[in-house]
Amino acid sequence: MKLRVVAIIILLSLLLFFGFKKVSPNKNKEQSTNIEQLSIIKYIPENNKLLFISNLNGFNIFNEDEKDKNPTNEDNFVLIKDSILDYLGIDLGKNKLEDIYNNELIISTFENNKKLKDDVLIVFKIKPEKTIDDLLNLPNKIDQIDEIIPINRENKINFLNYIYRTEDNYIIASTDKKLIKKSIISSENFKKKKFQYEGELNGLKNEKNILFTNQFLESKFFNKEIFTGNNGDNIATTFDLKNKQLILKSYLLNNKKNIDILSYDKLINAENTNQDNPENLIFCDIKNFDKYLNPLINDFQLSFFEEFNQNNNRNILILNSNKDWLITFEKNNEDQFDLSTLKKLKDFNKYTLKQNEDIYSIYSKDILEEKDDVIKQLSFENIYSIESGDLQIISNHLIDGKEFEKISKNFFNLKSNKDKSAFLYSKVDIKDGNYNKIENFSNFQDLNFLIKNILKISNEESLEIISHSIPEKNPFIYRETILNIL
Repeated sequence: MKLRVVAIIILLSLLLFFGFKKVSPNKNKEQSTNIEQLSIIKYIPENNKLLFISNLNGFNIFNEDEKDKNPTNEDNFVLIKDSILDYLGIDLGKNKLEDIYNNELIISTFENNKKLKDDVLIVFKIKPEKTIDDLLNLPNKIDQIDEIIPINRENKINFLNYIYRTEDNYIIASTDKKLIKKSIISSENFKKKKFQYEGELNGLKNEKNILFTNQFLESKFFNKEIFTGNNGDNIATTFDLKNKQLILKSYLLNNKKNIDILSYDKLINAENTNQDNPENLIFCDIKNFDKYLNPLINDFQLSFFEEFNQNNNRNILILNSNKDWLITFEKNNEDQFDLSTLKKLKDFNKYTLKQNEDIYSIYSKDILEEKDDVIKQLSFENIYSIESGDLQIISNHLIDGKEFEKISKNFFNLKSNKDKSAFLYSKVDIKDGNYNKIENFSNFQDLNFLIKNILKISNEESLEIISHSIPEKNPFIYRETILNIL
């Protein structure tokens, strides 16, 4: 997925979120058409690489109290809106966007074998009384309908090169004139053919912003071999704004193989959005992660996994929160794991205490060291182990009974989500409200730089879940990213 195109989509989404006055409840009822019923769909040519569809009614993120506290906020958002439109080659002059745009938008990209970059097609609906002149504001008036018009601006960069207005008030603009012609032909033949994403829209009818692609954004945790994108699969990503958070949810879908939104109900349940989860939660067969754990765990955990992974293939739960961490796994009576054999703990002293059926152990080490004729005491981090029932926990802090019960419940809830026939199930949930950058959404660093003095976007939470069972040919892959809009 090209960064420039994704940046345009995000910026246009923000424009819709922030650019308009609040819509009245009555108007919302009038404009509640499902995406699959939008007339704009007929203008989408086939064989697109990426497709973004929106019928969002924009609203103002600021209430009156916030405007009074910081009156420059609204001016800043106007600056964002004008910057986006200028980049595209649109000049509204004295017009207001909310008086022109009529709540339907598509953005699609297409392969261009002659160029290194993809071509882009943008279609949106305007109010019946508006014209191309209201969009371009050129010295010479343009009032034609059904004529492809080049966009030429002296001493200005315009991303779009051609524009066209249909009889039913749709504006078609593109970097390539041929794409506008294909869009027109598509509308003429729409009743004779099936919409490319008709099956994938099942379960998404009430969404206001949907992005269809044939590949995920780069993942730090899932290997590319898991999803190649060459099997007729599509990735549907929905965009929503709640409490000043932009929420992106992505699903791998394949209508022919009955992988639809409803298939994800069990995979994404209430446990996955538990606010009590620590900053980093990972549940997996550790062999599936390898080097991808490096950004999240410390040296001891890495060394533990290296030794533990040599002869084991068990489900692992990793919890990280600030400086506290713990690792949970099921005990195997036939192949018991002896923590004392770890190289990291070779010279540590072990003390064990049994309470009822639970076994508590501590590994500690204090030594004296001479440096520059001075004797100093060196204390190493204590390591704790708890064995209770079917579980064993290893951590850097002592865990009481209530916490163990909570961790145990969390572990077995996650395990129950793993289908018995699944040979692959992993979940990575990363929360950190202190990020000042999009840590696991790095493709948008340039976007952050573009608007950093006006709008701050930071990563609040990243969630990735993958499940693959026999005899399924394709895995279920879900990704959720929550971005703070400040």
